[in-house]
Amino acid sequence: MTIKPLSDKVVLKLLDPKEKTSGGIFLPDDSQEETHMAEVIAVGEGRFSESGQLIKPEVKKGQTVLIKGKWAGENVMVDGVEYKIVNDSDILAVIE
Repeated sequence: MTIKPLSDKVVLKLLDPKEKTSGGIFLPDDSQEETHMAEVIAVGEGRFSESGQLIKPEVKKGQTVLIKGKWAGENVMVDGVEYKIVNDSDILAVIE
């Protein structure tokens, strides 16, 4: 089964957060809740502006992105894999 997002929705797979820093310091769970890194799995066609112009999402399948905290979007389970469906505007940055 595949997920095809509608409108300006983006399907993400969350990446495991780092539990310790490069210096070996373990991070408490609450320090990892503000933002999350995720892989873009699928991207919707975009949304229409009030003037009728199609505004496409700025991300592409396969990119790694940074999203707002764990409360952004909706969690869904497909074929035993957990995904998150978010609005394009919930994505803060592309990680290169």
